[in-house]
Amino acid sequence: MNEIGSLVSLEARAEAGFELLRAPASGQPCVHWRLRVVEHLTARTELVHELTSPEPFDLVWGGDSAPWRPPVRIRVDPATARIEATPSLHRAGTRGAVAVAQAFGFRGALSVEEVVIRAGEALSADGVLQDLTFGAGPFRAAAQGLELLEATVRLPSRSLGPALLPWALGTAAALLGAMGLATWAAWRYHLAHLPPGASAWRVDRPPGSFARLAPPDFPRPRLP
Repeated sequence: MNEIGSLVSLEARAEAGFELLRAPASGQPCVHWRLRVVEHLTARTELVHELTSPEPFDLVWGGDSAPWRPPVRIRVDPATARIEATPSLHRAGTRGAVAVAQAFGFRGALSVEEVVIRAGEALSADGVLQDLTFGAGPFRAAAQGLELLEATVRLPSRSLGPALLPWALGTAAALLGAMGLATWAAWRYHLAHLPPGASAWRVDRPPGSFARLAPPDFPRPRLP
């Protein structure tokens, strides 16, 4: 490929960039996981943490799905990728919610919404395809190859039971300074699951955290 920044849309399968990961709630082997952890502080207040695995993963295009083309590996950086998938819900007190609380050090009742991309899973993706080896010169010929920038990755819908409310909250939500807790928790989990001798060479963007408050009760006019 001699072009830099080509807009593409493709069908591919997911593969691990370096090694398989393990999803914190379900325990499934995967190439990528994302969590939304909802801490139930009071009956009307919830604290929400968004956590994601920082390791890049690959899209394998061609081969099995298109035998006339040799398979091509395309790197996806989860820090900049948008993942569209049906999450699974682990309610407060379930094994998955307890596992997340223990792994990240959360206390109290919490619910967990988990998105998992498994190795070999078929998905669709679009974004800007960049060839990092193009024009790199003789001393940079071993660059990382193809990467999908501004990627949107879509997984087929699964019947995984109930899910939490949509991630986008209304105007009644109040921001709280809990980003440090979420960042520390995600990085601690990442370090705990590195293979022996591996180097923690990249950090994901700090996951966002915010509180969700119940809407206020507005006075209603009384009829005469």
